[in-house]
Formats: sequence, structure tokens, C-alpha cells
Amino acid sequence: MPPRRIEKKRRRGQRDLSSPMREWRFEVGVDSHGTRLDTFLSARLDWRSRTGIKAIINSGDVKILPGKDPQKAQIGKMKVGLKLRVGQEVIVELKAPGSEELEIIGEDPNNLEIIYEDANILAINKPPGLNVHPTHGHLLDSVIHRVHIRHNALYGKTKDMPTLCHRLDRETTGLVVLAKDQLSRTRLGRQFENRKVKKVYRALVDGVVEGENGEIDLPIARDYKAKVRLRMKVEDEGLASFTRWEVAQRYENMTLLTLYPRTGRQHQLRVHLASIGHPIIGDKLYLGGDDVFLRHLNGELTDIDAAILKLDHQALHSWKLIFDHPFSGETLTLEAPLWPTIAAYL
Repeated sequence: MPPRRIEKKRRRGQRDLSSPMREWRFEVGVDSHGTRLDTFLSARLDWRSRTGIKAIINSGDVKILPGKDPQKAQIGKMKVGLKLRVGQEVIVELKAPGSEELEIIGEDPNNLEIIYEDANILAINKPPGLNVHPTHGHLLDSVIHRVHIRHNALYGKTKDMPTLCHRLDRETTGLVVLAKDQLSRTRLGRQFENRKVKKVYRALVDGVVEGENGEIDLPIARDYKAKVRLRMKVEDEGLASFTRWEVAQRYENMTLLTLYPRTGRQHQLRVHLASIGHPIIGDKLYLGGDDVFLRHLNGELTDIDAAILKLDHQALHSWKLIFDHPFSGETLTLEAPLWPTIAAYL
């Protein structure tokens, strides 16, 4: 069921009085029975990162109705790993994305490369250095901001605004698909969640890869010993992760690979390629290392760092997406040309 949205103001004394609030209601269907609360909301509140979703839950902005008896609502701080049941209704109240921020930016509505668009779907070619949704360090520019600015310029403020169907890392380029209405978002979301969307990436990696194709079947877990909290690693006790690769083109001391991930773990392609000795060109974390990554965050990269990285962003590109149209059922194959900075470097 599409969520109902109710815009309202907070009462005096509650948070920011000038900020418009929205109440988002999501019914837990059969497909979502047993799903963790944080996973359930991450698939629906597209402008929030997973860390942001957990913060919303921990702050007490989420309550759960049992469906038939509102008096038994669960209110207050809940566990992010709470397992949901069919018939429950999850209610979230928070500041709506893209309201004041959109007015502050005043971006050009034509600053997106459109790959595909119809009444239900929008696909763009994402540039490097742009988050798909706002984060603490990048509040005023993101894919969702730019898409909403463009949408408002073309169609005005409509009941439904485009929402993300999946995510890419900040430095990863390429295809990002958004749904223009809630029913399309639900149907596309199920395809992504059930791994029915075929994803194909291109990556320029360090070194000459032996062989023409292969498979990487290595579990991934968070590296708690690393200086960088985001770092992942191959770990026997980690989550099952599978990537198939093919050589697309060979260069001196570099190889362009085509990648077919079967799972979608955090940093999967970057970790898998680094684990076989061929980290992605420009990857500050898995090619450069923790210290290089931290210097990058502080704006202190050295000439030696730049020589190691070779490119100022990671050369990982979301090249193709193959999925069924949410209404016609037609199989769509979308392709975004290799980002110009990667192509120019080659």
C-alpha cells in the first residue's frame, strides 16, 4: 500500500518551529513480514542513509500501530532490529526533504544527464562527488535535491515527488533510477530487494588481471580494527557476497573490467577487487589505505597520494541496469556511457 503523507507543524517547544514536518505511514505487507525495522524504512525513506535511518529510530520518531487496535501502539525508542509483522503500520514523523534546502541551492534544473524518462521512471547518469541523498556533511546538494529542483521546474509541485530506488557511493558514477510515484517505487523496490534487477558495472582497476573472466565468492564484514569506520573486509564470518567479472579492455598496468554483482553488500565491488590484488583506480580507501582516505577527508592529499590514486575519484561506474517496467512489464535495459573523466584518463 502506498504511504499516506500528512504535512503539519510541530507544537511550540518541539524541535524547529519553522520546519515543516511530514508524517509517513507504511503498511507492512506480506512481502515485508519478518523484515527488520531499519531495513524496512531504508527501502522507503530514500533520502536518508542507513545511519540516518537508525538515528530516526533511536530518536523516537518512529511508532508502530498493530493495525486494528491503535491503543496498543508502540511509541518511543525502539530497536533498529525489531522484526515487523503483517498488518502493522509504521509511522515516521520528520522534516521533509527538499523544502527549504531546495530554495537555498537555486541550482540549474538542467544540471542532470538524463538517460531515460517516462511517466513513471527517471534514470540519470550520476557524476562523481555527489551523494544520492543529503548527508550530515553534504546537506545542500545531492541527486535527490537536483531531481526535485528539475521536477519542480518542469511540473511544479506535485503530490508525488521522484524517489530513489537504490543507492551509489558518493564517488561512484553512472546509472541511478528513481520512481515518480509511490506505486512505481513499491514495484521497483521489490525488484531490487528480491535481486531481480540485473546490475552491470565497469571498473578500471590497478594492474594487469590474469585470465579473461572469473568469479569472486568471498564473504564481507565490517573491519572494526581499521582507522576508518566505513571500511569493510573479506571475513569468513561475514555476509555471503558474490561478484562475476570479465575483462573488457587491457591497458598498460591497468585493466577495465565488466562486473556482475549477484549480491549488494556495502563496498562489495571495491572490497572484492582489492582482495584479489586489483583495487579500483582512484579508490582512496581500498587502493590508498586508511591514512590516504583520512588525508582526503581533511583536504591534505599529497602529490605522492595523487600518484598512487591516479584519478581524483574512484573509477567505478554503474553501466547497465536491466529490470521490468513497473506498469507495462516490459524489460528495460538502460545504459549510461562511461563517465568522461574515466574515459579521458584511458
